[in-house]
Amino acid sequence: MSLKVSVIIPHRVGENIENTLAGIYMSDYDKNNIEIFQAEGTHPTVQRNECIKRASGDIVYFIDNDSMVNPNNIKKAVEIFEKNENVAIVGGPAIHKVSSSKEKYIDKCMRSHYAVGPIANRYSVNKTSSREGTDRDVILCNLFIRLNVLFEAGLFNESLYPNEENALIDKILSLGYKLMYDPQIIVKRPPRSSLRLYIKMLLNYGRGRFEQLYRDFNKKNLIFTLPAFFSLYIILSPIVLFIFLITKINFIAVYFIPFALYFVMTLFAGIITALKEKGFISKIKGFFVFPYMFFITHFFYGLGFFYGIIRIAKGSKRTIKFNITKFKSFE
Repeated sequence: MSLKVSVIIPHRVGENIENTLAGIYMSDYDKNNIEIFQAEGTHPTVQRNECIKRASGDIVYFIDNDSMVNPNNIKKAVEIFEKNENVAIVGGPAIHKVSSSKEKYIDKCMRSHYAVGPIANRYSVNKTSSREGTDRDVILCNLFIRLNVLFEAGLFNESLYPNEENALIDKILSLGYKLMYDPQIIVKRPPRSSLRLYIKMLLNYGRGRFEQLYRDFNKKNLIFTLPAFFSLYIILSPIVLFIFLITKINFIAVYFIPFALYFVMTLFAGIITALKEKGFISKIKGFFVFPYMFFITHFFYGLGFFYGIIRIAKGSKRTIKFNITKFKSFE
């Protein structure tokens, strides 16, 4: 295998990349064909772009500093690229390393198709073979892209974070290239460690999706607006209920039919998920926790859209500071 791979690891100021580096150095791919960039800063999208401009490999491998890389990831990805020159993107899931009951519930929620839809593939292990996929299947902390295609597509949109990879993937696929999803190309990383951090993540993901729709519109992404309408519906419900109690107009009660249907579906999905738990006590606890977690996921992701609207209306911009370090060169 002769393809050279440029590894890019962005992170916040003050964080380290030792664990991620260890995983790369244990790779079964020829180390002479690997170069590594560390990008410390305040804007991951800009940090990645700056590293891309300095990279000299054939393939760029994007990972995060909390990701542990499987030793055969690079070799597997290169094999896919070498089989088909029209494949521009290869990716796989990011599996959560769970260390507490809170993390367990967050992990299972993110792997639930009822909670997060098709992006559950990003966090799930399965034994299927590689297949053609879309941005819904892959995640930026475990993503390979051909360097020449990155430049052809114009790099990441620096007005976006998060969801910058979704916009870039849409652009690359529109150019006629293919994305391959391989469930055996795996990184392991911790999920959010608390409900507060999970909600913060959901708000940011919802904000990022709205900003992507606003700055880089693609009609296929309109499906992601549904949680925003759901959140608005929930917020308005107390007002509608108050009006109903005051006016006694029976027709107003129709407003609550969708909520009743949602409640039943969410409860059912929660029970099904809880029944997969090990142990009687865990099952009983799951009957209550999973429906609540599914609601939290839908509501706060949707609420993030309005957070995005406020940020755009205010003209908010991220502070851009970064420092690029080349840890390893090709040999």
